[in-house]
Amino acid sequence: MNAIIFVFMLAGFPDPAAFTITIADSPEGLLCTDGRHTGLYLDGNRAEVEVLSLQPGAGRNVVIAGESILFKECAAGEFQRVISITETGERTVLFERDYFSGPFEYTDSRFLIAERGRIIEYNFNGEEMSSWIINGFPAWVASSGGTLFYTGESGGLEMVDILSGELSEMSNYGETTFSSITTGSGGMLLAEKSPCGFTVLDPSGYVILENREGYFPSWTDEGNILCSYLEFEGMEPVAGKICSINPHNGSERFLADEGIPLYPLELADGEIFWTDADEGSIHGIDTSRFPVIETDSGTDDPDAHFDVSYMHQRWDTPDWFNGSWSCGPTSCMMTVQYYMMLTPDSIWASYPSPGHWSMWGNYIPVEYTFLGYTYDEFGDCPGDSVPGAHGFICPDGGAWWNNMVDFLNRHEVSSSWAGTSWSTLTGQIDSDYPVVCSSNVLGHGHIILLNGYYSNHTIVVNDPYGDANESGWGNYYNGKDVLYDWPGYNNGHVEIGVSQLFYAQAQIPSEPDTLVDDCSRGFYKYANCRYWHLTGSGYNGNAWWTYSTGALPDTCIAEWHPVLPFEGDYDVSVYIPPAYASATGKYKLQTSTGIIEISLNQGLYSGEWVTLGTFNLDNGSYLRLGDYTGTGGQYISFDAALFSPSGTEINGDGSAVRPQEIHLWPNPCGELVSICPSSINEGVSIEIYDTSGRLVSNISFTGFTDIMQLDVSSFSAGLYLLRINVIGTGDSTFSRFLTVCR
Repeated sequence: MNAIIFVFMLAGFPDPAAFTITIADSPEGLLCTDGRHTGLYLDGNRAEVEVLSLQPGAGRNVVIAGESILFKECAAGEFQRVISITETGERTVLFERDYFSGPFEYTDSRFLIAERGRIIEYNFNGEEMSSWIINGFPAWVASSGGTLFYTGESGGLEMVDILSGELSEMSNYGETTFSSITTGSGGMLLAEKSPCGFTVLDPSGYVILENREGYFPSWTDEGNILCSYLEFEGMEPVAGKICSINPHNGSERFLADEGIPLYPLELADGEIFWTDADEGSIHGIDTSRFPVIETDSGTDDPDAHFDVSYMHQRWDTPDWFNGSWSCGPTSCMMTVQYYMMLTPDSIWASYPSPGHWSMWGNYIPVEYTFLGYTYDEFGDCPGDSVPGAHGFICPDGGAWWNNMVDFLNRHEVSSSWAGTSWSTLTGQIDSDYPVVCSSNVLGHGHIILLNGYYSNHTIVVNDPYGDANESGWGNYYNGKDVLYDWPGYNNGHVEIGVSQLFYAQAQIPSEPDTLVDDCSRGFYKYANCRYWHLTGSGYNGNAWWTYSTGALPDTCIAEWHPVLPFEGDYDVSVYIPPAYASATGKYKLQTSTGIIEISLNQGLYSGEWVTLGTFNLDNGSYLRLGDYTGTGGQYISFDAALFSPSGTEINGDGSAVRPQEIHLWPNPCGELVSICPSSINEGVSIEIYDTSGRLVSNISFTGFTDIMQLDVSSFSAGLYLLRINVIGTGDSTFSRFLTVCR
């Protein structure tokens, strides 16, 4: 199966902040919210609009309990809380925690909330009545008969017996992700799938109906299921129907086919309301009376997060190209550039004013060649057809899943379908691997990149279309590190659906220090990417190479920019891989006094470090190598460079001095460091600190005068500070920097 995601959100849908939907019927009138589930309004008799809450998340978890309305508020920087509002307007805080799921319906006088490892029953005075120990942190809870059903973190449904507390799991769903569970007549359960479709179960958990197409399912008073079916032409939904489905026999009855109906809701008197996607308003209601709410969806630091350079599918691509359908190619390109694969191909992007340089956006609609493959297939886009990443991934306008996987693999990023489970996502993020996600945002199909998460199931996203939490989605350059909520969880952000996750694994770029590898953020390569080739040998297993040229100027250029601890003398070395290295390279080193050129015949070395010399360097120093050698057609390689302090130590004023009593010889690739104590009589104690100031090791050598060996085999690659205490007559202390590499 080669799935496709239709990015129909880009067909002119209204602003989600002004998008109005009905969510429930209460004795006082219709309860409504906006397209982000921010705020809660009561439309009493369709005459006056009463604002019940202006807080994020208030329009998602709503319980009607007699004369009270219960809902959740997720104000930024505060506890999440369950609020109760009576018909007289009395407002009470019933429950608050850092984060939780709920409230959920239970009985006429009780409600449920869920936190990690527990479901808790509360009365309407906010008093805890009972609780059940469960697995994980559920997104949704519903009761039927003597059982509580909840969505497990594995993606499927789990159950706990109300009386005995016995746990069981419905394992036949694999990695199915459910975004809600609600109870209907006769104790039947409606489990909404993410991003569309639903399952109906009887009170014992037996499946009586499976639906793979319906959007926004809800119960009717007659015990039927109300949902939307959508029809597409190419990329855009052009029509839709509201369907009533009998869960016992699966028979369908179509009730309305006006516009593109979303979020259908049937009232007790049989009247049906829905939101028209063309207008963003509720059919039959004047929604101009509803306020537009601005929300701050900020929160504390995530549990895991790493930076991925951002690209906007509309505002980082060429001005002549309409990138509105390019969420898939843009998310894949952000992933490829996280691993530093392609060279810059800068274009001027005019928006936002006064404009900016976009280094990678030209690859989306323009033909290019990389690692022997030319991206010249054409794919549909609004009003045009283009090659490049868009053409490869979106042959008919939509992003084909298998094409995304193939695209990543061709760019040396190992990819495959990864299911939909939360544990898969967190495992990848914990390992610093980004995850590409086929999702549903505000009801619209969308490809995004995930690069962080919170334990409460809020995710950190590079959304190539912008921040859906803010008004004007798609019109602003604001999609970097935005916060969305995982299916079913309500933490005050837009809740997404998840159709499929995709692995995206390669060698993780390291931060530069005195060691700069070709997979380090201090390494830069330039020129048309068709001229760059990758070999699977070299330092850390990779190296780039190209063919040398016999005439100026350089075609391909690489630079190594280290982070040096101080100005002083450094031994500068380069690693020559065992393959694709035969030319005599002209290395240019920017020193503290100017540029020095060093020639090195790479063909004399194989799989080893070679010293270019000792030079005085400062913060502006870097090494540069081009492909011009004077002789064309030879292999020239670009791998790692090491800038190792050369017997240099720092005074208190930051100036460099040369220590008199002790010398170190770092071995760039080995596990031992030689220490010569010189005339020390009684020994040496050494404290070793990493760059964050954490004490890594404390070692002592006593009773000898020969050369000592310091074992650094357990140390990670990087820079370390050694405080060396000389024991004996005239005790003294020295500080030295040590570079460890692998």
